Amino acid sequence: MSKALSLLAFETLHNKLFQESTSVTLAKFNDLTESSALDYPENAPLFITWNKSGQLRGCIGTFQSLRIENGVKRFALTSALDDPRFPPITKKELPLLSVSVTLLDNFTPISLPLDWQIGLHGLKLQFEKNDEYYSGTFLPSVAEEQEWDHKTTLYYLLKKAGYDFAVKSKVIEFYEDGLQEGWIQLERYDGLKNHLVYDEFIKIRDKA
Repeated sequence: MSKALSLLAFETLHNKLFQESTSVTLAKFNDLTESSALDYPENAPLFITWNKSGQLRGCIGTFQSLRIENGVKRFALTSALDDPRFPPITKKELPLLSVSVTLLDNFTPISLPLDWQIGLHGLKLQFEKNDEYYSGTFLPSVAEEQEWDHKTTLYYLLKKAGYDFAVKSKVIEFYEDGLQEGWIQLERYDGLKNHLVYDEFIKIRDKA
């Protein structure tokens, strides 16, 4: 996927924190990376992930299909400044950051809890139990980066969805029952990802 989208995410946050800065456009980043708008879809669901020194610093996105440029700009800021798990990213943190832009595609409902591949598929979970609604997702890279197997991934997906009553040893049976009875909706999806560190962003931006 085009590096220009990750450059745009960094540029959007940089300009928010340094409002006197001159803005570099997506078109210019395409030129600087010898890419074009043909290298990514016009519209897609997407997530923006910020990491600081290798640790998660913010991740927010949408399953709604948005125009790519608008979506990257919007969620670059939302994930950096409004993720409720973290305080807003500050100027002094920028040199320690990396960003990942992940575009989502090929959403496929699955009826078996193990019908997905680690490192290839993301997971989207929704269910209602005891009059409470739960939902959560893991991007395709999460299980691989955390070195989780299928059972561990599915267990932590329940935790991320806010469901704290699952027993890890019985998590596969929990999903099997919910999928068979129809009260769990589980989808796998593909992700097209680009990752960029701050130093590379500055190196390319300085050529603009």
